[in-house]
Amino acid sequence: MQKFTDNLAEEATLINQVKNGKEDALKKLYIRYQPLVNSIINKYYLRCYDKQDWEQDALFICYQSAISYVDGKGKFASYYKTRLTNHAKTLVRYENAYRRRALTQSISIEKAVASGLRPLQVNQVSPSEVPLNDQLAEIIDHLSDLEGLALLVVLGIVPQEEVLANLKIEKKSLIRAKSRLAQKMRYHLL
Repeated sequence: MQKFTDNLAEEATLINQVKNGKEDALKKLYIRYQPLVNSIINKYYLRCYDKQDWEQDALFICYQSAISYVDGKGKFASYYKTRLTNHAKTLVRYENAYRRRALTQSISIEKAVASGLRPLQVNQVSPSEVPLNDQLAEIIDHLSDLEGLALLVVLGIVPQEEVLANLKIEKKSLIRAKSRLAQKMRYHLL
């Protein structure tokens, strides 16, 4: 019990020192609530915020909380946690509102038709500069014999059992060849 009252007295002293402009008291008070700050950081994810941004905001909110804290109106820990949580929720709301901005600027198809707007003409041409059949021919030229047979198996032209029996290989080798084939296709086509 004595230790708890000592902690409260030390906390009150630190808060008063922060109100009087002592920077080292603010650092001590902030370090005291570092686990609370870490729990808030882990609870709320923001894409553009890293740990340093969170810690800077938490230190600033700790300072503001110490300045505005009124002794006897509850615990400082609860007050600080509430302010820090509210700040995190505000940041999350702001980020979500930014994402929804495009939705607020859109209109329904019915409204567009009623207004006389026409849909944009979408170009149906493949984005690649080289025609697909030329790319496939180049890929097939660079395949090993086993990878070529794996392609025929994948396309359903040749049964897998026939390839395994004719080449006298294990199923594992054919699976690896299919994997290499997929990698080469992805590399060349994407």
